Amino acid sequence: MSETQYWDVFPKSIKVSKVAYPVSVSLTLRGTPRGTVIFESANTGVATVSAEGVVSLGTTLGGSEITVYDSDDRDSVRFVRVEVVEYGKSDIQVS
Repeated sequence: MSETQYWDVFPKSIKVSKVAYPVSVSLTLRGTPRGTVIFESANTGVATVSAEGVVSLGTTLGGSEITVYDSDDRDSVRFVRVEVVEYGKSDIQVS
């Protein structure tokens, strides 16, 4: 049995107003992932995420979830909520 190691991703949520150009937010890992970290976006029309964990969003209204796995095994996972709202409804919020 493999030893459980602490790891997490921050921020846990990102909320921005719709803008003409994408906003980039870097995700930060804490702890010790077991292998190569994998980032995926559930809705690439709203938010994309690079292999390095940089989320680009803001040009399309809607929501998405960024899924982060700590290895190719994909058995340890964390989530980041992403939301793009109408202009003026929100400043950039990360938490």
